Amino acid sequence: MRHRTCAIQIRVTEKEKQHVIRNAHRCGLSVSTYLRKLSLGKEIQSAPPLALYRVYAQLTQLQQEYPNLSSASIAERLKTISQALMQACCHTERGDDPQWP
Repeated sequence: MRHRTCAIQIRVTEKEKQHVIRNAHRCGLSVSTYLRKLSLGKEIQSAPPLALYRVYAQLTQLQQEYPNLSSASIAERLKTISQALMQACCHTERGDDPQWP
């Protein structure tokens, strides 16, 4: 385990601070880890919103139950899943996913 003992302090505006915090959370990282990776030129990826994991879980469940379901039941479940997917995507684009401050 690395022992980080040195600190770097910078001054930012409140707006910049909130922007950094929001981006760190979107990547599923602490602010320190986010800034460290960013400053060292490492690749940073946003974590998918929780809502997309829920949609994936619904699809997985449907796949497992598929052989025992009627066509009408499958169609209804697919409709529900597609609505959940659209809602998750719309929330993500607007940035109002509860996972993302």
